[in-house]
Amino acid sequence: MTDKFVRHFNRIFILAILGFLFGCSSSKETIPSDFGSYYERAQTAFEKKKWDKAIENYSMVVLNSPGGDLSDDAQYYLGECNFNKKEYLLAIAEYQQLVERYSYSPLVEDGYYKIALSYFKLAPRYQLEQDNSLKALQNFQDFIDAFPNSKYQKDAEAKILEIRNRLAQKLFESGRLYRKLQIWDSALLYLDKMLEDYYDSDWVTEANIEKARCYIKLRQFDEYQKLLPEIEARIKTESEHSRSQYLKILYEKELKKIAKEGKKKHS
Repeated sequence: MTDKFVRHFNRIFILAILGFLFGCSSSKETIPSDFGSYYERAQTAFEKKKWDKAIENYSMVVLNSPGGDLSDDAQYYLGECNFNKKEYLLAIAEYQQLVERYSYSPLVEDGYYKIALSYFKLAPRYQLEQDNSLKALQNFQDFIDAFPNSKYQKDAEAKILEIRNRLAQKLFESGRLYRKLQIWDSALLYLDKMLEDYYDSDWVTEANIEKARCYIKLRQFDEYQKLLPEIEARIKTESEHSRSQYLKILYEKELKKIAKEGKKKHS
C-alpha cells in the first residue's frame, strides 16, 4: 500500500512541477494543442483495460488543459482507472479532485457516488474494524441528500442497508459471545446498542432472542415476559421460530432450578 501511495503522489508532484514550468514558458512553445489526441489514446487504452497507459494519457489532459472541455472527463476516468485496478484509496483521491475542482461538471454526481462505492469496496468482513464501512455509510447518506433523484439512489439505499446489517452483525456477535461467556451485563450492553443504532437491520429478532436468554439467566423474568410478544411478532424464519421456542424450555428449566433451591433452603 505504501509503494502505491508513493507512486501516486510522485505522479502528482511531477505533474505539478511540469505545470509550473509550462506556466512560466510560452504556451505556443511548450504546451501541445492536440489535447484531444491524448484523450483519444487514453480512451483507447481504457477500453482495452490498459489502466496504467490510460492513466498516463488522462493525466496529460488534466495537466495541460486543466480548464478544457475534456479535463473533467479525464479527471473522472483517472478515478475509474484506479477503481478498476481495485486501488480504491487512489480512486477516492481522483474522484475527490473531480468534485472539488470541477464542481460544474455533469460527472460530479458520478464522482460522489463512486467515492462512497470505493469506501464500500474497502470495507472488510464484519469481524474486522469497520472504519471504512462507517465512511461508506456516511458518504452514501450524504450522496442521497445531495442527489435525491439520482439514478444511483436505489443502489445507494441498498448499500446503506447492507452496511447497516454488517455493523449490526458485529455488535450482535459481540453480544452473543458475552452471553456464551455468561457475562450477562456486557451481553445486554452490546445487544441494546445494536438494537438502538440498527433497529432496521436483519438482526433485530436474533438480538432480542439473545437478550431474552440473558434475562432468563439473570432471573429477570418480568423483562423476559415483556420481550416475548415482540420476538414472536417479528419471527420470519424457521430458525428464529425454533430459537424462540427454546426460550420457553430455558425459562421452565430456570423455574425448576429456583424451586429446587427453595426446597434445599427449607430442608
